[in-house]
Amino acid sequence: MRTKNLNSDRLRRLRPTPALIVAFVALFAAMGGIGYATAKLKPNSVNAKNIKSGAVTTAKIADGAVTTPKFAPDAESPNATYAINAANAMNAAKLGGAAPGECQTGWLTASMVVDTAALTQDHPDAVVPGFNCASNAADAIQIHREATGLYTVTLAGIDSGVAVSSSAGANAVTAASKIEGGQLTVKVWNNGDAAFVDGKTFDLIAF
Repeated sequence: MRTKNLNSDRLRRLRPTPALIVAFVALFAAMGGIGYATAKLKPNSVNAKNIKSGAVTTAKIADGAVTTPKFAPDAESPNATYAINAANAMNAAKLGGAAPGECQTGWLTASMVVDTAALTQDHPDAVVPGFNCASNAADAIQIHREATGLYTVTLAGIDSGVAVSSSAGANAVTAASKIEGGQLTVKVWNNGDAAFVDGKTFDLIAF
């Protein structure tokens, strides 16, 4: 019986008191706080050599974190560069849906100043200097005298369109027909008596 009492007294002496438990909790809390403080990084303490190659990925960079001032002067966006080059290549190959050398719909297709003084019944044909969007050939614009004050203008490579002619000098009037099959007719007559007349100079614009 006495042995049992001794054992009970010994166990009570080994059991930690509430004060001891509180002291241990406070100690562990203090140690934990110290450990957390030592794990925090100081500002500007991470250098480039501390970052593993490939560690900073796109997903790790916040939206808007990298701004234009951070780029090097010669930095380029690959996607933007490729897109611009691709667009330029397409523009070089086609302009407004047409290949180089083709006329654009609605654009000026031809313009010229025609002097009919050299055209006669014996010499009814001539090459007209001027602009032809469909051809750079020396004879891209030609004129043929059909009769007095009546001319056929041929535009190489321009099958259809609209032409506008200007007044052919003092007291003279001109009119141009629609372009069909690369040709159009121009008529020149006197304003006073409406008689067809040769030897006049007129401007001609085709669309």
